[in-house]
Amino acid sequence: MIRVRDEKSYKKRFVNFSNFYQAITKQPYPQEYDEQGILYHLQEQNLLFLGLNSAWQLDHHYRSRASINMNALSNALTQIRRNRDYDNCLKIAVWHHPPSSAYEDRITDAAFLDQLAVAGFRFFLHGHIHEAKTSNYRYDMSQNGRKLDQICAGTFGAPTQKLVTGTPWQYNLLQFEPDKLTVRTRRRTKENGAWEADSIWRQGKGMSSVDYYTISIKS
Repeated sequence: MIRVRDEKSYKKRFVNFSNFYQAITKQPYPQEYDEQGILYHLQEQNLLFLGLNSAWQLDHHYRSRASINMNALSNALTQIRRNRDYDNCLKIAVWHHPPSSAYEDRITDAAFLDQLAVAGFRFFLHGHIHEAKTSNYRYDMSQNGRKLDQICAGTFGAPTQKLVTGTPWQYNLLQFEPDKLTVRTRRRTKENGAWEADSIWRQGKGMSSVDYYTISIKS
């Protein structure tokens, strides 16, 4: 038996998400991959978010082909370059899969991070690994060089069997200030329990861990 994929029907696997997206945003989620780099401008907060679909090549048969569609990214970056209202915004990219992980279901080609850094993005947010983490991606090695800080969400509402061993349900609360971002981590240790502060961030030898960390926006 030879299976032939109908590309038009294949794209409809995102229709349920599109319906959910439309209920929230009042706009349909585009089914064309090249259009799945979507900008959200919060003008009053001076924030620009870029949403990308890292699952555009995934299905129930191919679970480890996470990637960023470069046409979608290019189209979004072109929009940013052409719109002067975006020049001084704090730019944040968001997608689902991690660019680094111990497992196969990760983005294996992370070179697109260079394009985000050059375009002035400061942070990228992702999920999937069900554990709150942070790291730094440097494009320039100078002290004030271009860089991206990674903020990885924990798992907010996954089934118990999907939790990482020893890790509770978690979510991050992002608090923006003119010169810094504070990431506060919350947890729930019991399925029907209450949310509380999650003091997992170490501060140094002899110091107690805290439930938050800060990142300088300017540097």
